[in-house]
Amino acid sequence: MGIVTEHLISVVSKHVTDHGIVVWYDPERHYSNFAESFELPGTHIARFRDSFFELRHEIETLLSGAEVGRLVVYVPLDQAQTHDALIEAGAAGAVVRLPLAILAREALRAFVGVKNAAALEKEVEAGKLSLEDLDRLELGEGITKGVVAVILGSGNVQDIALRFLSGEQYDAEITNKNANAELAMLLNSGFEADISAADIPSEMRYGFARHVLVTEFLSSLSGPPPEKLSAVKTAEKPATKNACIALVTEWRNRQDLRQSYGKLADAVSAQLRLSKSELPLDLIAESQTFREGEKVLCSTVTATLLDEPTEELVTIAQKRQSSFWAEHSPDVQAQWALIAVAGQLLLEATRLEGEIKAKNMSASAWIGAYTAGERPWCLLDTHHRHLERRYHNFDFQSGDDDEQLTLLVARARHRYMEIAGMLSDKFLRRFRDDNFRTQVLSQSDIYEREVRPELEAKKTAYVWVDALRFEMGRELAQSLSANFEVNCEPAIAGVPTITEIGMAALLPGNEKQVTSAGSGKLALSIDGVLVKDRKDRVSLLQTKADVELLAVKLEDLLPKPKKKTQDGIRNAKLILMTSQEIDELCEGDNVPFARSRMDSILHDLHRAFRVLASLGVQRFIVAADHGYIFGEDLDESMKVDPPRGETLDLHRRVWVGRGGELSESFLRAKLRDFGLGSDLEIATPWGFGGFKVPGGAKAFSHGGLSLQELVIPVLTLIPLDASAALGDTKFEWTLVAGSKTISTRFFSVQVKGAAANFFESTPPKVRIEVRADGKAVSIPVSASYGFEEATADVQLRLSEDESRTIEPNTITLLIDENAPRGTASVHLLDALGVELKRLAKIELAISI
Repeated sequence: MGIVTEHLISVVSKHVTDHGIVVWYDPERHYSNFAESFELPGTHIARFRDSFFELRHEIETLLSGAEVGRLVVYVPLDQAQTHDALIEAGAAGAVVRLPLAILAREALRAFVGVKNAAALEKEVEAGKLSLEDLDRLELGEGITKGVVAVILGSGNVQDIALRFLSGEQYDAEITNKNANAELAMLLNSGFEADISAADIPSEMRYGFARHVLVTEFLSSLSGPPPEKLSAVKTAEKPATKNACIALVTEWRNRQDLRQSYGKLADAVSAQLRLSKSELPLDLIAESQTFREGEKVLCSTVTATLLDEPTEELVTIAQKRQSSFWAEHSPDVQAQWALIAVAGQLLLEATRLEGEIKAKNMSASAWIGAYTAGERPWCLLDTHHRHLERRYHNFDFQSGDDDEQLTLLVARARHRYMEIAGMLSDKFLRRFRDDNFRTQVLSQSDIYEREVRPELEAKKTAYVWVDALRFEMGRELAQSLSANFEVNCEPAIAGVPTITEIGMAALLPGNEKQVTSAGSGKLALSIDGVLVKDRKDRVSLLQTKADVELLAVKLEDLLPKPKKKTQDGIRNAKLILMTSQEIDELCEGDNVPFARSRMDSILHDLHRAFRVLASLGVQRFIVAADHGYIFGEDLDESMKVDPPRGETLDLHRRVWVGRGGELSESFLRAKLRDFGLGSDLEIATPWGFGGFKVPGGAKAFSHGGLSLQELVIPVLTLIPLDASAALGDTKFEWTLVAGSKTISTRFFSVQVKGAAANFFESTPPKVRIEVRADGKAVSIPVSASYGFEEATADVQLRLSEDESRTIEPNTITLLIDENAPRGTASVHLLDALGVELKRLAKIELAISI
């Protein structure tokens, strides 16, 4: 109920109290809607409905009684039109008229002041404001006068401006109530604008948007504005300039108003026609006003990184992932993320190039530099892996900007192959000089040193992950640190670095020897038992473990293990978990799918560890069979002939056999030199070179002795809190889709949340999925903040304003180009895959 209506009720109530009977004439019908539902305690309300005979009959008993009751007779006519039909009632009580203009002035002057109340009185007299309009007024500090405040539902100038900018929903009423002049006056005075009252509302809106956007844009620049804008009229007074900036900032940041901001900002930008030459990097680095500015900044950062990469440029690219245009347009966020990781790779390559050339140290020290410290050399491989994933997930379009971005990616790839190849070459020569001996843990010793101790005392999961090179294990360890006590150290893989040898080397046993398994395959003989495949490995571990063993595959635990599996985990002392083997996938040369699988396995491992922890596992030992190289296809200069001779096994990166030629193009050694006793010999190309072999993968390879292939991670995990594996669901979640329809391959979803109680709550890691026909058809590629490259999960955080709300986070997804058209749904999941919130029935209609 509004202030004017409350005042009306009090006036009528007083008349009834004073006179008992009130005949209320309302010829203007200002109160006809109100009168239909009007009630007063202990009072009969009679309403004229086209018949005075019926009305008189209704009130006759009250008028003829010994005691006259409380009565209000409402008549939406002039008294002269009644022909004295109610003269007795009027004589027995009081006859009143309540002009709305006077009533409104009296009701509102205490709230808006005498001057504003008088202005509202005139608007009512002119027929522009009804009782309902007056009740819509939002009163308080900053109240304005007139019909505009009623139409837009606020008396605050900033609110009026924001609501007017938000769309066309008020235009018809502004026109019908002749409020253009008043609106122009308010905007001009409040923001130092120059809006013409003669314009229609849509033209007024564009003109006002241009004024405040250009004002805010110029204020965001770090130097003199472009010459063509120097003559453009903008707000100059500090107060009005600040009002423009505050208005644009709120307009841009309001999720419900972003579409209107984007539409008008694009229209204004198109008229301004600012060129790249007018917007240098240092001038627009902090501006978010126009999409064109974002595009120019993106292009300039890309070009400058190509020329001379710097930390400052990478920082800009990282920060811009949470800019308005990055959140408004998911492809922009994905582009900034790709630029940022390309810049990181170029910087890391430059750093390593200097350090590698300056180092003269042992092979053990080389491995230490590669694996230890805040900036280990393996970061080069991490950045390269992220680059390749983002590149293959990026939806390139034809255009100069994408061509430039492609050049940046090509430059980063070239530098990776150059520096990583140099690193491999120099390490291998030093490794040879040290007789292939290091002080680093051997893969063959992992079981005895890491697994067997405490096996009787603690339920242990022994995890074998195929092709988990050290940098991936390091990143996985970082992602687990919130829920586990984590230790990650390097180990030297068995040689050659292939699955048949590496997986078997993780088993217990005293005598381990590489031998031929026939048909061009190798195997490991352990204490006289030939171990060729997973079945053999599980069988030998069951024999030697001396505790109850349960062997499961990663996929057996996701999304949720069956009851039989859960019971087996609870009852077993040692759980052997193996990942899906991905060598065959990667060697099949489906590069995008291989890269996607290699990264998604980290997310799957993360979930599986939390499942196992929730089922009582107290300790995890995670190891790998070997690492890998996943770079560019080799040119002919990097391909060399293998030794020939008696060849027992041949891969792109390794030859195993006897005899054959010697060459300066590859290293040759005895397998017994690497601790796996054998009379066989090994050969591996220097650097990132490869043997000439028929078929095989062009990008993925392993078997050799580069740091990337040879150094594997060994993770020890101790759950910090069993309940942590269950996730934190103490939040009420909101999902806001970036668009009503998924019509392009990039799609964004904003995640918001509020604590559901007053107890301390830690925001969880989450994941967003788009599903169609019950299957996930999306890949998370970036976020405003907290994007975890290892798992594609997003770590949310609380807002800094102590409101106990989640800081909104916009997450960009890449939709599968083969996703079926029709209806999809959006799902917010926690780290265990438990659904927290969903958006149902969003149209999926991608046009390729």
